[in-house]
Amino acid sequence: MTAEAILADLLACGITPALTPDGAGIVVPAGRLTGEQRAAVRDHKPELIERIREAARLTEALLAATMRACDAHGDGEQAREQMRQDVLATPPHLRADLLDHFKQTYGGAADAAD
Repeated sequence: MTAEAILADLLACGITPALTPDGAGIVVPAGRLTGEQRAAVRDHKPELIERIREAARLTEALLAATMRACDAHGDGEQAREQMRQDVLATPPHLRADLLDHFKQTYGGAADAAD
């Protein structure tokens, strides 16, 4: 199983892994992993850590791009907050395409996710 497949499985099960503050470990809600998931995470830990980092960079770039869109429309704080919530509610596997859309539509310099 690949790190991408493991991450997709966790997300499909409603488990959103995060990194420990030092970035060396993976945190998931207690008691949520099956034995198979726990073994897969343990066996692919370095690759999963990198995928989680990549996802965080992509989300950060997407949030910046959506704020450029808000700037273009002159949106207020309420609309900006709604946009942030919408981005965070977007399934992770769709975020790269959404970032591409915002870049094409609103421009902007290359982001960290490129």
